[in-house]
Amino acid sequence: MKGKLFIAEDQPNFRKGLLKLAGKRPADWVVTGEATNGRDALFMMEQSVPDLLLTDIRMPHIDGLQLTEEIRSRGWLTKIVIVTGFKDFSYAQSAVKFGVQDFITKPCVETDILSVLDRIYVQLIQESQTQLSVEGWRSQHEDSELRSAIMGLPCNGEEVEALLKRMKQCELHILRIPTFFPTEKHYSDQDVPLLQFAFANIAGEHLIRWFPGSFRLFPLNASEWALLVDRSSSRSDMFPSWQQILADSVHHYLGLTLEFSEQGLCATTKELYQGYRRYCNEGRRDHSSASESLLNQTALYEKEREIITWLMSEDNSRLGQELQEQAVRISRLPPQAAKIEALLLVAAILRLVQVQFPEWQMTVRSIEWDVVYQCVTSEDITAWLQGYIDEFLQSHNTWLASKNDNSVKQAIRFIEEAYMGVCGLAEVAAHVHLNPSYFSKLFKKETGEGVIGYIQKLRVQKAKLLLKSTDMKIFEIAEATGFNDSNYFTHMFNRIAGVSPKEYRKQMVDP
Repeated sequence: MKGKLFIAEDQPNFRKGLLKLAGKRPADWVVTGEATNGRDALFMMEQSVPDLLLTDIRMPHIDGLQLTEEIRSRGWLTKIVIVTGFKDFSYAQSAVKFGVQDFITKPCVETDILSVLDRIYVQLIQESQTQLSVEGWRSQHEDSELRSAIMGLPCNGEEVEALLKRMKQCELHILRIPTFFPTEKHYSDQDVPLLQFAFANIAGEHLIRWFPGSFRLFPLNASEWALLVDRSSSRSDMFPSWQQILADSVHHYLGLTLEFSEQGLCATTKELYQGYRRYCNEGRRDHSSASESLLNQTALYEKEREIITWLMSEDNSRLGQELQEQAVRISRLPPQAAKIEALLLVAAILRLVQVQFPEWQMTVRSIEWDVVYQCVTSEDITAWLQGYIDEFLQSHNTWLASKNDNSVKQAIRFIEEAYMGVCGLAEVAAHVHLNPSYFSKLFKKETGEGVIGYIQKLRVQKAKLLLKSTDMKIFEIAEATGFNDSNYFTHMFNRIAGVSPKEYRKQMVDP
């Protein structure tokens, strides 16, 4: 997941500086726009509402305070950070009533901006997961209301019709699988929940391409699903072939027959119910008591949230440990239960990757239903699951390595610039926004030596250059290379170079 950042700043150099700093967090933020005044900023943000706005308080046309007020009046959830000069700070604080996230006082340093970007990005991730859970529960509630309306049960008619109005041309289809036991497949009763789960996922993968953001698919009973689609938003090239494509896909992966019954446009609860009754009369079916349990979609959200907890742990090894423990637990279950648990875990992993890490290659993966059904034992199922776990962990480790590598490189560049002054583990770790203990281990893993040792070697290397190329006194060289005490400098130089500074200078003069 990348946060969308907008920068509103009328000073060109400072604006360029903010853009450059945002570029240091390419995995976290994408700059969606920049403006030199509040009026232009508001117009551009209306095209793409950002997650975070960095705005100066003093700008032409509309200042930062007015811009903040306009944003809130539009109901946008954009997080706002105001950049202000010290003399304007009290004025800027009046924006607190509009929910300003933070203030940065000019002149500011790089760490001020980066720490704000890092802190707000973490908030976005946490809010995203909370919202994901809330949306899951809301979706289940809405499906329940729509199901009740279709089947003529008590429901909130106003809520149902509001849901229908989200689609310009809401069309009702009833999808039915006549039997889950085709003779050539040898399925058992225990396979039915798994087949229902598989069908919903296969259908969803197709429908999201054909009716992007404008369809709802939910079960009416064990063998029938209601499908509401917005005919106006569909891809024109899919009609009338989309039903046949979906039926062919279900047959290919599951060996099951899928039937369709189109019931026309529906804009009211009455029309939904009439459409369903027509469908029932077509086949003289009685569905009054059909209510068998389906694979609980709530479990999918819970599993995804569990994985996110492991991902956000400070212990980078926890994710792998927890997933492997899941695989071991699943391997001990009866085959049918193992299939359901393995599919839940894989579905949660794939959805998490698609939402949070869209740049990973794994986003193109889908569930290999045909392979799943060839699994006979729990060991077979666990081996299938392990392939997804291994790919997920490999992708995650590669992503971590790239972020860690960037941190170490940033640290080395900082050390090379700051070695003459106060430059220790705490200062370097703070520069790259990492815990000193964790960063120390990371630095040693990447470079083969500790942070302090690296700094001292660099200082001695710079001291050698001054010893052989200048007439500076020893204590002056010690001070120039970051050693506050000349005796300590001599001690460290002797330890690293094998000779004292005086002896080294003499060797350089008289080789």
